[in-house]
Amino acid sequence: MNQTMINDMTEGPLARQILRYSAPLVLANILQTLYNLVDLAIVGQVVGSVGLSAVSIAGQITFMLYALGIGLGSGTQILISQQVGAGNLDGVRRTTGTSLTATAVLATAVTVLGLVFHPSLLRVLNTPAEAWTDATQYMFWCVLGVPFTYGYGSLCAVLRGMGDSRRPMYIIGLAALTNVALDLVLVWGLGMRARGAAIATSLSQVVSFLFALVYLYRRRESFGFDFRRESFRVDRVLLRTIVGLSAPLAFMAIAINISMMFVNAWVNAYGVVASAVSGVGSKLYSLANIVTQSMQTSEATVTGQNIAARRIDRVKRSMLITTGLCLGYWAILSALCLLFPRGVFGLFTADEAVLAMAPGYMPILAVMFLSFATMSPPLGLINGVGHVKLNFIIALADGVVARIGLSLLLAVTFGMGLHGYWWGSALAGFVSSIWAFGYYFSGRWQTRQVLG
Repeated sequence: MNQTMINDMTEGPLARQILRYSAPLVLANILQTLYNLVDLAIVGQVVGSVGLSAVSIAGQITFMLYALGIGLGSGTQILISQQVGAGNLDGVRRTTGTSLTATAVLATAVTVLGLVFHPSLLRVLNTPAEAWTDATQYMFWCVLGVPFTYGYGSLCAVLRGMGDSRRPMYIIGLAALTNVALDLVLVWGLGMRARGAAIATSLSQVVSFLFALVYLYRRRESFGFDFRRESFRVDRVLLRTIVGLSAPLAFMAIAINISMMFVNAWVNAYGVVASAVSGVGSKLYSLANIVTQSMQTSEATVTGQNIAARRIDRVKRSMLITTGLCLGYWAILSALCLLFPRGVFGLFTADEAVLAMAPGYMPILAVMFLSFATMSPPLGLINGVGHVKLNFIIALADGVVARIGLSLLLAVTFGMGLHGYWWGSALAGFVSSIWAFGYYFSGRWQTRQVLG
């Protein structure tokens, strides 16, 4: 292969390749997490628990809108990784053009729908009256940034499918740094509350998208895509493949998020303090995802390339490596949360009522972290072999059946109330872990056909 941005992971020392590929992903996820945590921390410190509640509730809907773009990017990444493993560079080029065009169409539709329906969604989530204005303003400005979020996410997905995780890190890093600077100016300096945080987020996404577009255009020869108008022509066969991969992944993320929204809506009914605790918890979940999501992405890319090259042995070894890294991270992060609960919560709020709930909430977080650590590598393998419909089925079992069912069982039937909803949500993730590892140990993934 002569395309310089391609990183062939079908040969060479596997552990070193995974670490080299995943390290920029971890850094990118740290920056992406910082992106979100800064919004919550600055709004929480300046506005208080009302601001925390507004940003956390609106953030749930924003994530659901982003999930469609994330799904499209993930489908593209899976297809490109297999094309790289099979040595199909022309397929990589045509997939890139088809994906970018589809992303533009989807982003336009999602933005329009988000602007029209976000107030209704906020009502469904039982947004507290005192947080309503901040939540609606935050949502409005975040929705305006959707096209640019989809745009740079799509470009990053193409690069990751090629085995290049370093350049996406630079793109996300620019977005995170821009967001921090604008948050400090708009929220802290100008007192624009949650609206300022959302404007900062959207503007940072504009900057990152334009940077990525210019950067890759100037390096179009090594990128393998010339950005000519005819190159954006949609290949219908590839589009069907991308949609077939992307739709289950997008609906998977949406199904899990909707189930969390239902649970959080029940939690929000307990008032602003409970809502604020869940808001801090959602940001701490993102800390767990820094490594686990990186390992899932790494496993998907390694599996995609090696399943196409029929290197089954390397896929098996990659599972051992990524699972071990996930469990090690879970142990460290959980220990910090359990030993210093008030200190960790204190990073986001000084509200004594919220801090008082931290010690009781942290064991729940540790259990949820463990579910992330055990589900991510096998889900990455399932994505890598292109069996995304199975991931969708797993997500329905996890999100719709287990999370909602367990939450209601513990909170209502067993009378655990608020903590029952939290425990039900935490335990639901193990449905994904058990099912995904069951598929891996069955060995059926070894006979999957190569895509594209």
